[in-house]
Amino acid sequence: YGDTCAPSYAPFFDEAAEHLASLEALLLKLNVANPDSEELNAIFRAAHSIKGGAATFGFTDLTEVTHILENLLDRIRKHETQLRPEMVDVFLRAGDVLQDMLAAHRGQGSADEAAIAQITRELTQFSEDHQHTEVSQRISVEIAAGDDFDTAALLRELTHQSEIIDYE
Repeated sequence: YGDTCAPSYAPFFDEAAEHLASLEALLLKLNVANPDSEELNAIFRAAHSIKGGAATFGFTDLTEVTHILENLLDRIRKHETQLRPEMVDVFLRAGDVLQDMLAAHRGQGSADEAAIAQITRELTQFSEDHQHTEVSQRISVEIAAGDDFDTAALLRELTHQSEIIDYE
């Protein structure tokens, strides 16, 4: 990575460090079972800002990792992907990897290429799991004539669990 800490990069490094600190604080207090929309939006914005600054200054490695993170966070905040506890753990580790990458770009040591590759694989896996999660969450219920069944209770429960796409 070399010594890329020219004075013009200093504001980016400072802002990125602030965004990473915010990302970590928000992730640590996030209620995974019932995440707050504003907190999800703030987490997304932090990743988005880091990615944008990294791209502006030509830090391709940072841009690539934060791009995967940002896309996944975007799907979570739009309720297209269900947030899971293991995702938060990986997001926190991604923040640590990004901090190490920033330090390397500042000329403070070198980035751990194996850690970068590992976190990229894990984030990508969550992104790919999205299609399987969406399909597996679809259910159908058939009720035979004469069966006792509380349709309203089923709809309330489904609404509580996720979004109802279509029902008759």
